[in-house]
Amino acid sequence: MKLREEDKKFVNKWQEKRESKLQFFLGIILQVTLGAITYKLVVSFISTGMFDKTDFISYGIFGFILGVVVAFVKYRMNEKRFKKLKTGK
Repeated sequence: MKLREEDKKFVNKWQEKRESKLQFFLGIILQVTLGAITYKLVVSFISTGMFDKTDFISYGIFGFILGVVVAFVKYRMNEKRFKKLKTGK
């Protein structure tokens, strides 16, 4: 089976990324956690609410848990696509 150019790029990039699984997971977890905390900061600033530490901690924990789930799902999806393209099915 001949791969399209887009698929070839994916296979090459994913072959490198899958070797550093920990960095992949930590990168996504960090992005989602910082996004959740930044979201709370912006909402608090716009609504002129008080900056409560417990809110930031709860959004940080929520972001961390969501980041773990997103990283796991994204890794599995990419791994399935990679294996499908490598086997040619």
